[in-house]
Amino acid sequence: MENAQDAASSTPSGQAGGASIPGPSSSNMSLVVSSQRKGREIARAGAGQVERYKKFASLSSPHGALEIVPARSRMLFDHFSAFIASKMVVLDFNENGYRQIVLPMACQDDLVGQAVSVIAAFHLSQKVPSMHMAAERGQELILSRLRQQSLQLEPRRLFSMSTWTTILVLLVGDTITGSNNYVYLLELLSRLAQLAVNEPQLSDAAKAFISEQTKMFQLFGFPLSSQTKGVETLTKSPDYYLDFMASSPALHSDPAHYENIQTMKDVIRQACSIYQSRASHEATRESSIEAVEKLRQIVINLDPNMEGRHALVWAFFVASAESILPEHRDFFYNRLKGLFECTRFGSIPLALQTLEYIWSKQEKTDWTEIVTHERQILIM
Repeated sequence: MENAQDAASSTPSGQAGGASIPGPSSSNMSLVVSSQRKGREIARAGAGQVERYKKFASLSSPHGALEIVPARSRMLFDHFSAFIASKMVVLDFNENGYRQIVLPMACQDDLVGQAVSVIAAFHLSQKVPSMHMAAERGQELILSRLRQQSLQLEPRRLFSMSTWTTILVLLVGDTITGSNNYVYLLELLSRLAQLAVNEPQLSDAAKAFISEQTKMFQLFGFPLSSQTKGVETLTKSPDYYLDFMASSPALHSDPAHYENIQTMKDVIRQACSIYQSRASHEATRESSIEAVEKLRQIVINLDPNMEGRHALVWAFFVASAESILPEHRDFFYNRLKGLFECTRFGSIPLALQTLEYIWSKQEKTDWTEIVTHERQILIM
């Protein structure tokens, strides 16, 4: 937990930036696999496999891809696959795009590989603190490369799967460290996703993954980066952004999973309504208490230990921040606290600290003002 907080204070703020495909970063960075060595290993893997990787959308086996990766990176990639990837989807499944798209790319593309290594190291550094500094250094190098190429992201520029995936992985990293790089990374992710729609080399599966993940980060990220963008984002129905909750095949075969997902969607819809009212300055004390109680009544029906519960981090934070009554604060604070044991993502303990600050200022300042100006954290 302390390591996550350290990362939040020492990583770049990222208030101005950009994106493109940078070259390899520092050769003395222990988390980075050199592009030359990686190129030789991929060549030995066979031309057919390389061609599949180049298309970035063939859903190649991550296990086969990992076989060509050096041991140091393989350890980090394994952690990404086994733990982080499973927490970035609601219900884990074989076609999880973080394994089937991101990991094969990480084995072929130097920048994506660096990003995956860095965020895996950040997550592991909670138990192995010695990994934190190297992860921090690696993240700074990647962000620097992205900023240097910012002017290349012109409207007519061709879509880059490498850049989009790197930005996606860095956004995942912000949920682990609590850094506020997401404020500008999310803008870049959204702009690139628009270009992906008409990219002929991408498969339908890759386009679906790009759309689902971009919308998910937009739904949870924009309301925490800017009240204006948050309200604008939520002018569309929340359902527009919830495709990521319906991607698991288990929904079609398990009635219990299906029912839980439908309930979780209701929770997120109500949290969106709460945010809109607060950010638009329409909420009164009475309407606020009523809205939070309505959300609590929905959540009561959910098992706190159910599979997929980590999808409710943002909604629980919104409900907690809006809460006026002590019983509402305690209920959602404890639900949010419990999710940290599920994900070990460092943005959650930072969110809990932020709630204490929000409540201390509740009579004077709207919490939507605080999270978009004073405490910018990607809480999801």
